[in-house]
Amino acid sequence: MTGRLAFVNFGEDYGKPVLIVDWADSKRILVEGAAFPRCMYPLRRLRLTKVKVALNRGARSAAVQKLWKSAKVDEKWQKTRAAQKLDSATKRANLDDMGRFSVMINRKQRAYTVRKLVSKQINPKKGGAKKAAPKKK
Repeated sequence: MTGRLAFVNFGEDYGKPVLIVDWADSKRILVEGAAFPRCMYPLRRLRLTKVKVALNRGARSAAVQKLWKSAKVDEKWQKTRAAQKLDSATKRANLDDMGRFSVMINRKQRAYTVRKLVSKQINPKKGGAKKAAPKKK
C-alpha cells in the first residue's frame, strides 16, 4: 500500500494529491505530498487511485519529495480520472451567468442529438424515409 497515490476527499485539503508513506492502524495512514505536510490522516478522508510508485515503507520526507519529482507524480495525477473530474468541477463552479447558460444550451443540444440517433437505431423505419401512402382503388 505504500507508494499509492491518493487524494483528500473531504475537508479544507479537498482535492490535494498525497502519497501513502506508512500506516498506523486500520483507520489512520501516514501521508505526504509535494505541497502537503507529512501527517497522519484518516483513511476514510482519502480516495485511493490506481497509480503506484516504488516507495519504501516509512521513507523519510526528503526521499518522498525526491521520488515525487523523479517519478513525475504530478503528471500521473493530472492523467487520472479523479483529477480531471475535480478540474472540470472547479471550472464549472467559476463560470459566470453566460457561461452557465451556454453549458445548459450545449447539454440540451447534445441530448437532443443523442436521442435522435438512438431512436434511429431502435426503430430505423421512423428515422429513415417514410412509406408511401397506399394507392386508392
